[in-house]
Amino acid sequence: MDREGPGNPGTFDALASPNQEQVFPTTASERLQLALDAGAIIGTWVWDIPDNRVTADERFSRSFGLPADKCMTGIPIEEAFSSIHPDDRDRVSADIQEAMRRGGAYRCEYRVRQHNGDYRWVEANGRAELNSEGLAVRFPGVLMDIESRRTAEAERDRMSALLRTFAAAVPGVVYAKDLEGRLLVANHGATQLIGKPPEFYLGKTDLEVLEDKAQARQIMETDQRIMQSGKAVQIEERVDMPDGSATYWLSLKAPLCDDSGQVMGLIGSSIDVTARKNAESELLELNRTLEARIEEAVAEREAVQAALRQSQKMEAVGQLTGGIAHDFNNLLAGITGSLDLIKLRMKQGRIADVERYLTVAHGAAQRAASLTHRLLAFSRRQTLMPVHTNVNNLISDMEELISRTVGPTIQLRVELNATLSTCLVDPAQVENSLLNLCINARDALEREGSISIKTYNQILEQGSELDPELAPGTYFTICVADDGVGMSTETLARAFEPFFTTKPVGAGTGLGLSMIYGFAKQSGGQARIESEEGCGARVFLQLPTQSNEVEAGARAEPLPELAVISSGETVLVVDDEPTVRMFVSEALGNCGYIVIEAADSLAGLQLLRSDTPIDLLVTDIGLPGGIDGRQMADAGRGTRPGLPVLFMTGYAQPNVLDNAQLEPNTAVLTKPFALEALTMSVNELLRRRLGEAD
Repeated sequence: MDREGPGNPGTFDALASPNQEQVFPTTASERLQLALDAGAIIGTWVWDIPDNRVTADERFSRSFGLPADKCMTGIPIEEAFSSIHPDDRDRVSADIQEAMRRGGAYRCEYRVRQHNGDYRWVEANGRAELNSEGLAVRFPGVLMDIESRRTAEAERDRMSALLRTFAAAVPGVVYAKDLEGRLLVANHGATQLIGKPPEFYLGKTDLEVLEDKAQARQIMETDQRIMQSGKAVQIEERVDMPDGSATYWLSLKAPLCDDSGQVMGLIGSSIDVTARKNAESELLELNRTLEARIEEAVAEREAVQAALRQSQKMEAVGQLTGGIAHDFNNLLAGITGSLDLIKLRMKQGRIADVERYLTVAHGAAQRAASLTHRLLAFSRRQTLMPVHTNVNNLISDMEELISRTVGPTIQLRVELNATLSTCLVDPAQVENSLLNLCINARDALEREGSISIKTYNQILEQGSELDPELAPGTYFTICVADDGVGMSTETLARAFEPFFTTKPVGAGTGLGLSMIYGFAKQSGGQARIESEEGCGARVFLQLPTQSNEVEAGARAEPLPELAVISSGETVLVVDDEPTVRMFVSEALGNCGYIVIEAADSLAGLQLLRSDTPIDLLVTDIGLPGGIDGRQMADAGRGTRPGLPVLFMTGYAQPNVLDNAQLEPNTAVLTKPFALEALTMSVNELLRRRLGEAD
């Protein structure tokens, strides 16, 4: 250190002037007196300022981490000062300089380094003795251990700061008390409740603050029970305010503990619930009024919703009829026009063009049948012809057709990755669905872009990816994706709705995706869509797989022309539509069968109960006369056991027969049907009967 003389406030060695003389001897009585005055002593020292020599006892050497022999003989003040914590040295130096300037008592708290390198809080108490010239020449003192006290004070300060922060942040009344019940801290709400400033109540107990002493004692007893039990208590109580008004408060009191769990006092909070208490009765009355109004609103809403549903239903029917009428008018124009031309050519004797016109009329009729199938598909009432089909092979066979359909400006990618590709499905409906999806994707691309068709197997468990009506398992998935305009959230939510379409009026019926959805569900699978505006769309058609060991074909084979086996059997034909009845009767008559006709169920049942020979019943399901075709057949079999029955219908087999299994010698034929299908079904039923008779 620089020696600049006794005026330097930052050094100890500057305070040790060699020109000063020692005039106060060190005596045992002085040391004893100092020890008695100070209390718990952990060391004594005497600083001979002129000689700059500090002599100290063994306890002092331990406290300062210095050699005991050197302390006994004396060390420079700088060496003792080096054990003081660097952050405390300037403050200690200033305090010592002040004591030497004025003389008399000195007291200072600081940290000193121990032998193990740790720092410990001590309190130094000493006395600066001056000579006749007013210069400090001798400085005796003692050390006291205050580590525990400083630790406790630090914990107290930390808790107080925490409580102050907590109290300031929480509304209502917040306070804390020590073990004797003295208020340590409180927020602004407590000041308002007591009606006096904090300096009045802080540091006092409730007995000193409250005028009602009985109430104060009760509060203090409750507080003591809480601190002793260590459990929080919640109470609701009436409190008289300083202005004389009465309020209701919800209070929570809990023990205040340190980090070790030791109870240090009590913390409490109270919230004014007067408004809540006063509002409870008002709320009861308001609830009654609201309930009455809600009932009225619900009734009005139901009426509005009923009207809206009716309006939406009529709008959907209008959209459906508009699209269907447009398509059917085009188809009927082709049929009737072809028939008119046939009639004209027949009159003219020009029969060369008749076959061409018949082909046109037949094609239009086929498209009309396809349109009705689309209507039945979304309602899951179409008749399916499921066979074990290798769908990968079917898609591969369709690739060229799809490529031509979407056009040369659109890139088509096909990736067939499914290892299990055999499904029990109607291959024609798979083809229709896939073609429909690719056409929709083409329309979304606006003339250029890419479409991908991918297949893979998925194991679907119960959850968001599996319809709750379906069983978990392995599903064959066809994903048709495009990078087109995508769908909005609103469009995506309604995409599978029947009659919903984003195309212009007359451009479609909105049954394409509905048909695909109905076909998937009817086949035991599901259909899903993922899309975002501007990010294209992905449509997933997921069908349950079959074992690869099952022999699978790509599509149903065309009906063969069967040889007629008629031996003059009698067939009863029952249908309320004269044209259908005529077609069936003439077709069977040309095959050599004897045909009897009936126009309704009662006439048919009368013939079945008569003695007229009847070998086979061909009947429509929906018949006038009070009973349907199924009921008529059941009644007829009561008198003619084992009678073969061929049902004709435009609906799916489960819907026709109430989901019951077909009885023996029974078959279903879906309208419209080809002549070959009719003769095949009749021949097969009669062949079975002949086989049973043999």
